[in-house]
Amino acid sequence: MARRSFTTRIALLLATTAVALLLAEGLFRAFGPRLGGYGPPVFLTPTGLKVPMAEIVHFLGTGGFDSGSSRSHPSNTLKPSLHVREQYDHPRWAYFDADGCIDVHHNSLGFRDEEFPIAKPAGEFRVLAIGDSFTWGNGVRAEDAWPAVLEDELRARGGATASAQVVNCGFAGGYDATGYAPWLRSDGLLLDPDLVVVGFCLNDMEGRTNDVPMLSYAAPEPADGLAWCRILQYAMWTKACRAARRDAKDFAAVVRQHPKRWNATQAALRDMKAACAEKGVGFAVAIFPMLSQLDVEPWPYAGLVTMVRDFCREAGIRCVDTSPEFVGRTDELDLWAHVTDQHPNDVGQRMLAEQVFRFLVGEGLLPK
Repeated sequence: MARRSFTTRIALLLATTAVALLLAEGLFRAFGPRLGGYGPPVFLTPTGLKVPMAEIVHFLGTGGFDSGSSRSHPSNTLKPSLHVREQYDHPRWAYFDADGCIDVHHNSLGFRDEEFPIAKPAGEFRVLAIGDSFTWGNGVRAEDAWPAVLEDELRARGGATASAQVVNCGFAGGYDATGYAPWLRSDGLLLDPDLVVVGFCLNDMEGRTNDVPMLSYAAPEPADGLAWCRILQYAMWTKACRAARRDAKDFAAVVRQHPKRWNATQAALRDMKAACAEKGVGFAVAIFPMLSQLDVEPWPYAGLVTMVRDFCREAGIRCVDTSPEFVGRTDELDLWAHVTDQHPNDVGQRMLAEQVFRFLVGEGLLPK
């Protein structure tokens, strides 16, 4: 009788455990974190066409980036009066709408900005914010991109910057300084800026495609063989991700091995400084970090930041390194626009803008 009672209790314990595990698995599948399987972000056109966001450079451009010599007035080299939406698969942030989208508008001059007059109004402090997708604001609304946030900061400062206009010149002439430089001479300086700030992304230094990726490690995929137990699958996948993230690469060594593009970028930045100096326009570079392996020591991109800072010092270019505010953070996902897109979200963009603002104040690049 005692043995039967013991057996019954064991059977009941096993049954209860099995039910609890099944319940936990069901709850995890329903409410737990998603394991990959996200669709790629796309542009949605008014006609319903879906364009992969990886085609951003060609899709937003006017048939290719050029110097603008054929245009009758200064403008950007992006499609004017464009209206599309960026769509992400199950985004986390509140600024996305119910369809996972954000609106994208270009003004009549081809800038992702409000309409503004070509001729600078009296008393306006005008800044050109030049850069690539970080500056254009991939993955965020226009008002959340660092040029717009910087404009808000300048206006809030009051005084001579109370009527500041920061023009978002994302992708102006191209996607790195070798395109920005000729555009600045052909179009940008005709907008009569008081200051030019280049948002410099570290992948502008890569010699070959994806030499300096935004995601610095190979993200593992969840094991298909464990799909029967999502909890175990997630635990093993998380462990594999942690192991992958500990593998730090020295991207500075990669760029030194293939320096052609970096050399061309340096020449272009020198030319931009010279063009601004000829017109009495302030010029500065803001280094923007790749938001990957931020808590890994050493940070894989640290050597690249040093290279840019050393170059700017030697070239006499004022430079702010924004990476210290980011490096050391333990959850880089909190800064990404999406799990599939390592561009900064609204929080990351504000961090960039605030550092640029403090730098401009500290360097005396703003009027009193």
